[in-house]
Amino acid sequence: MSFSSYNKKWLVYVVSFFVFFATILLIIQYRHEKNIRIDALNDEMNNYVGLIERYIQKYQLYYSKSYSELNILEDLIPGNTLRITLIAPYGVVWYDSQVEDFSTMENHLYRPEIQESLNKEFGTDIRVSATTKIKYYYYAKHFDRYFIRISVVYDIEARQFIQPDMIFMMFVVLILLITSFSVVLITDKFGKSISTLREFTLRAFANKPLEEGLVFPDNELGSIGQEIIEIYQRLNQSKEDLLSEREKLIRHIDLLEEGVAIFSKDKHMIVSNNHFMQFINHISDRRLYSAEGFFMIKDFKPLFAFINKYIQNEEEDPADPQPAYEISINKSGKYYVVRSIVFQDRSFEVSIQDATKPAKRKLLKHELTENIAHELKTPVSSIKGLLETIIESNPDEEKTLDFLRRAYSQSCRLAELINDISLLTKIEEAGSLYEIETIDLHEIINEIRQEIQPSLDEHHIKLKTDLGGKLLLKGNPVLMYSVFRNLIDNAIGHGGMDITINIEKYAEDSKFFYFSFSDNGRGVPDDDLPRLFERFYRVNKGRDRNKGGTGLGLAIVKNAVEFHKGVISVKNRNEGGLEFLFTISKKLR
Repeated sequence: MSFSSYNKKWLVYVVSFFVFFATILLIIQYRHEKNIRIDALNDEMNNYVGLIERYIQKYQLYYSKSYSELNILEDLIPGNTLRITLIAPYGVVWYDSQVEDFSTMENHLYRPEIQESLNKEFGTDIRVSATTKIKYYYYAKHFDRYFIRISVVYDIEARQFIQPDMIFMMFVVLILLITSFSVVLITDKFGKSISTLREFTLRAFANKPLEEGLVFPDNELGSIGQEIIEIYQRLNQSKEDLLSEREKLIRHIDLLEEGVAIFSKDKHMIVSNNHFMQFINHISDRRLYSAEGFFMIKDFKPLFAFINKYIQNEEEDPADPQPAYEISINKSGKYYVVRSIVFQDRSFEVSIQDATKPAKRKLLKHELTENIAHELKTPVSSIKGLLETIIESNPDEEKTLDFLRRAYSQSCRLAELINDISLLTKIEEAGSLYEIETIDLHEIINEIRQEIQPSLDEHHIKLKTDLGGKLLLKGNPVLMYSVFRNLIDNAIGHGGMDITINIEKYAEDSKFFYFSFSDNGRGVPDDDLPRLFERFYRVNKGRDRNKGGTGLGLAIVKNAVEFHKGVISVKNRNEGGLEFLFTISKKLR
């Protein structure tokens, strides 16, 4: 029979409980039986005292002072074991049956039994006699003219008479032993079940796998424990299935082209994708750092009223039919369709779809072909015209040199245009050729700063960065350089004089870095914002062409960001200028 720790604890508890009450019972019984025996002894002593009192009264011993006649009582009372003492009211001993010269005895007025008899029917005490040096049990009784005290030697025989019977105590101890043994037998299987159940709960609480062969004993508690394990295993399997489905859902949401976020009934974000953060920051008038900032955007006010109606009113039944609501928002030249669905548990989903892409995709392809032809035609025609002039008119050397310089400038512009088109084509169609490595973003921005410092000084532009310390990310250094170089060139070329450029990493989660590139310059008309990332699109074609550039810079930025599995958008700032919001994935390939 195994004896588990639980059995030991259980046995200790039961035995301690039983010992506690058995001890109380023994004490009560001991005192009760002892009192009975003492009362019996006192009754017997009282009978002797009564006999002595009657003898004194009958023979008028008090008046004759012939107390020695009490010796005659030895024939009636076992004098060899019983001591008779007659004490005056003021404590002087008048007679003692076992002391010859009792006149030398101390005053007995303050003996415990004498004092007790003054206040009670009689008094008793157990002590060693100061006269005989023998231990007695004293019994004293007060009469009008004297005290009568008798005592018996407190020897083994007297103690046994007073002490209670030990058989009962032994009987109780025997019951205790039998009960303890019975508890061990009865709780062995019960203890095994509890120990096994405890082992199971500890493993379950620590999320440790259950040991094979974890079997309960064949009893009622064991059956319950086995059923608990089976229920736990089914719940654990359901939990794993739910986690698997949740992971699939999260992956699906991340792959969606639209922004999606799911919130609990108390409006805490459960899951969201980076598109959602990107879209709400584009729509919002101020910077948002989490998906829960969605509830601070006034443009969604009708949607909030719908959501609050169902998550706050318990009488509404969101299960049948499943409530849904949709609004459209036009912000900075972009069109969004925003939908919300409230689920049965009053959690809800919000999706934001950028509706500006599909309608323009076909038009962009058509315009792209025309724009490429137009952009290539201009420098080629210039070069051709200048060379024809040199050949046909045979100008002087100075004019010929001027024509050659202008032709060289146009050829450089043509080469830059071809390089940009090649870069865009490679990103879109051969992105796998770009190597992925660890990039220090501070180094890239510092490199760009050194290259463009003359232009910054010329336009009195301040370039500020806030990347939150050293920032390492995975990506292609050439494309990442192109992102920030083209954004800065665009701000220098179109922002105006005396502006400030800010580059900031404003948020970060387990999947993405969130960046903001802004200036406080002129900004762009809202109607032009949706087309800024189009190839060859210029807000003011004549002015922009004079400032140089191929018209592909922001298109390269957009494609380079998308290569890094991010998204980018642009909006006018309330304070003036443009703000580009984009994300860079932490995990590529």
